[in-house]
Amino acid sequence: MPAEAYGLVALFTVVSIVVGLGAWWVVGPRRPWAAILPIAAAFGLLYLVGHRFGWQSGPNVEILGFQVAIVSDLAFALAGAFGAALAQRLAWRLAARRRTGAPSA
Repeated sequence: MPAEAYGLVALFTVVSIVVGLGAWWVVGPRRPWAAILPIAAAFGLLYLVGHRFGWQSGPNVEILGFQVAIVSDLAFALAGAFGAALAQRLAWRLAARRRTGAPSA
């Protein structure tokens, strides 16, 4: 694998971390371990959309010698991170209700 490919993977890893941390901070729960799921969801969607399925929509930009549909890739990463953070918060609240014995809605 060429060095540019490693650079692109590193770039998308950093993007996933930033997007995942942002989703974790906005949505919660604010426990340090809770940031892992949004980060993994963002990276997973970037992998699936960009590499595995090869979906490209919107404008393409050349990054490190590769054509990248950065706008749609970022939209998928944001959607995945926020979706995972919301699902995690919902699961956290349901588990807290069960622990306290409160009726669930």
